[in-house]
Amino acid sequence: MKVNVNESPRLKDGRHTVTIVEVTDGRSEYKDVPFFNARMENEDGFVEQRFYDSEPSKPILAALMQAVGMKAGKLNSEDLVGKKLSVEVGERTYSDPETGDEKTITEASHFEMVGEADTSDATKKKKK
Repeated sequence: MKVNVNESPRLKDGRHTVTIVEVTDGRSEYKDVPFFNARMENEDGFVEQRFYDSEPSKPILAALMQAVGMKAGKLNSEDLVGKKLSVEVGERTYSDPETGDEKTITEASHFEMVGEADTSDATKKKKK
């Protein structure tokens, strides 16, 4: 069998410097909440992360905006394309609200400006 693969691998767990290369809009399957999905890549692979337009997500969006050098205010998700930032890639498990089954996803979190990630608390603890 011949298989044509034109995709990068997912980024491994850990901190990575990435560029946001694509943003697509959608609505959550469960509660119909609007979101945008950001695809972030580097030479080692990619990670995708959903950012919801909801009150609980505002601090997460604020951290993302700060990490790419944008001031708080109205965000046009398309303005994120081409921006670099540092992210922590890891897995998170949650219970699917429809089925109750556990699902595990790979996600990006702990957004920081490029160059500032090495001054994070985790790194400071390692240096002691």
